[in-house]
Amino acid sequence: MEDDISRAQKQHSQIDMGSEWQRLAPISIAYFTASNIKQFAQFLIYVIPALAISSNVFEMHSASYLISAAVGVVSLMSLSGLISYYFYFFRVHNQHIEVKSGVLNRRHINLPFWRIQNVKVEQPFYYRPFKFASVVFDTAGSADEEAKIVAVPLAYAQKLKKHVLANTFDAQNGSPDVPTAPFHANEENEEIVNQRSMKDLIIHGITNNRVWILLGAAAPFYDNASGYVFSWLQSKGLNLDQLLGGESAAWWQVGLYTLTAIVILTALLALLSIGGALLTLYGYTLSRDQDRYIRRSGLLSKQEVSMKQSRIQVITAKQDWLDKLLGRVNLYFEQNTTGTEQHAELMSPSKLLIPSVTVAEVRALVNGAMPDSQIYRIKYKSVSKQFLTFWLGGWIWPLAILLISISAYHQQWQEVGIILAVSIAFTLILILRWWRWGYGYDQRYIYVRSGRMGQDYQCLEKYKVQQISVVQSVFMQRKQIATLKILLASGTVTIPFISEKDAWEMANSALYAAESSRKSWM
Repeated sequence: MEDDISRAQKQHSQIDMGSEWQRLAPISIAYFTASNIKQFAQFLIYVIPALAISSNVFEMHSASYLISAAVGVVSLMSLSGLISYYFYFFRVHNQHIEVKSGVLNRRHINLPFWRIQNVKVEQPFYYRPFKFASVVFDTAGSADEEAKIVAVPLAYAQKLKKHVLANTFDAQNGSPDVPTAPFHANEENEEIVNQRSMKDLIIHGITNNRVWILLGAAAPFYDNASGYVFSWLQSKGLNLDQLLGGESAAWWQVGLYTLTAIVILTALLALLSIGGALLTLYGYTLSRDQDRYIRRSGLLSKQEVSMKQSRIQVITAKQDWLDKLLGRVNLYFEQNTTGTEQHAELMSPSKLLIPSVTVAEVRALVNGAMPDSQIYRIKYKSVSKQFLTFWLGGWIWPLAILLISISAYHQQWQEVGIILAVSIAFTLILILRWWRWGYGYDQRYIYVRSGRMGQDYQCLEKYKVQQISVVQSVFMQRKQIATLKILLASGTVTIPFISEKDAWEMANSALYAAESSRKSWM
């Protein structure tokens, strides 16, 4: 195995620009196997309820069954990985990246350099001891057109990245007629614009806890899990029935036990979230080389993502309620997402995350990417109170009154209380939503503020607008208000129930900037 790896490293020490097809290194079998196992695990999430039911029906709880099933799945995935390696070929030829892959469904991707939007270098933990990496070439088109060379030496991956970026073309006319300025990627010439410390990553893990999703997926197994927990505690001499029985424990003792259990569970979830943040964001560094941002991070598996400044469509500063208490912001640079696959925020090639930065750092980073932006300084205008009239008067309370009337007629007073409580909760949420929503604009940018308990800010350049709509109903026309919908390559930004005059002014100025500007953002 080591001889094969050394041979592959020597073979790929220089970028082969010939017409011959090349094989991957044998270590790619591990990559294909891991990818197959990951896809299988994602599939299991959807069939967990069925598995839980079948496990209760057929009583398939034995360890030998689980071990045999796991061994069978891993063996099948490994065989599939070996076959995928055997049928995978690539070449870099005539300013194109070409990849042939697939067994039954053969694919041939031919990707010209000028269509490449991002180049991402990934190092899974099982690649790092052997100094191998995978190279992902992200395009502005369909996800099916994304090319990935999954196992090449790290030195080759870096050279290929530099070669592709140095030979990209300006695609504003849809063809490589006008080359861009030469790009010479070199870490020594990069300017570090932001780094995240361990403290910052711990804060990010606490404020962005996503472990509740796992708890929801594991819901079908709660009965079995609780039974195992009770059995284990009883084997240790702790009988919860006696401890929490009404005759042996006062109400305050039961409350204290419950509070303690909640605190312990919350702490465990926070630790899991912190661990996930450290694994994915450890050593986070954001650098800048000419007009490109380069993000590097990862503890076990390392990632390197490159994003061109001109392709940034929207800058989003997100601040949840806990972020707001701690004075932190999650900043996103978003570029083209049309036709791309859905990824987690950190892994997405179309979003560049700078986690848990301070407001002062946000100002500096935003002004670096979008000069003279007033994302925090602009005076935001509130959306019309007709927003509340529409949702509360047109939907929430008419429906609530109808349901309350039906429940009261049947003397279902408990349901009346529940409907009333839910209606009040929705009313408070909508009031917070209206209070947070605001907008502003200047000669160059459009700004949007939104949120409920937290607060989010968005900043976009007018000349990057692809389509804009001013939407009005008959009632909105009478009130002289409108909803503005701005379509960008990164998605749609909506500003509802604003002044009709402001809506048309922003629409006309954005369309004029898009039509008159000759700047390319590709």
